[in-house]
Amino acid sequence: MRRGKLTPQSIFFIVLAGFFTLSSYFLDQRVIIKEDEIRDVNFLLEKKYQKLEEETSNAESLTYLSNRVAIETHQNNSISTINYKFHLFIKNNREVVENFDKEKLIRVIRANLFTGYLNTRSNIFNLKLTIDDMAFSKTDYDNLDLRNKVNNLFTWDDTFFKKNDKVYFTNNYIKSVYAGDITVDEGLLRELYVEAVKLNKQLYSNYKILDELSDYFFEKEEKLQDEYDILVVKQSKIKIQKNYFILLSILFQILALLSFLLLFRNFIIRTFNK
Repeated sequence: MRRGKLTPQSIFFIVLAGFFTLSSYFLDQRVIIKEDEIRDVNFLLEKKYQKLEEETSNAESLTYLSNRVAIETHQNNSISTINYKFHLFIKNNREVVENFDKEKLIRVIRANLFTGYLNTRSNIFNLKLTIDDMAFSKTDYDNLDLRNKVNNLFTWDDTFFKKNDKVYFTNNYIKSVYAGDITVDEGLLRELYVEAVKLNKQLYSNYKILDELSDYFFEKEEKLQDEYDILVVKQSKIKIQKNYFILLSILFQILALLSFLLLFRNFIIRTFNK
């Protein structure tokens, strides 16, 4: 049986179909590669997002703490100063002696100074416990000076309290002052005021450190946000490229099929012409 010869036109259609088929296969491989790249970028985006959330949380926590310190120091300063000045006013004013129960007023004001000192000390202690549970206090800082500042947050000189804890700061004495059963010794009063002011200054000294830490984490947040945005743009570009490859692959498959159809048409025409 005589085998038919391929005409130049048939060879052209075969080459054309092969080209489009190989091109479609090549584009399918590019789509697979782009899917791998998208998975890698998605993984990086997830890690970057988690880190960004962590830094944002740290910055917001520090802002909250610095605002709390600012409010508490202002309140503590006002309360201790007003009470001490009011005590001096009552002590040296005859009209108060004549028109009011001087001893009761003195007892109340001294109790306010006493409790104000204890409240300031308690607030610093509670703030120290609060930051120990916050993420920023456990962060690995590349700046050693900053790490030391974090470790020293809300620490204070407790010499005065320790010196008098068995005399004036026992549970029974504190309860008696709160209940108004006893009047705080006048000799202790001046020391209470001085120590309350000192504690308040120590509390306020943390404000600048917290503000510095807030700036540190806000800068890190901005840097991470920029890196995150770059990854989002990169992800978008890869997805667009992937979609182009998919569309081109489909187009080349259609053109390959069309080339085969034209090849078969050419065979049929040649057969019938014979």
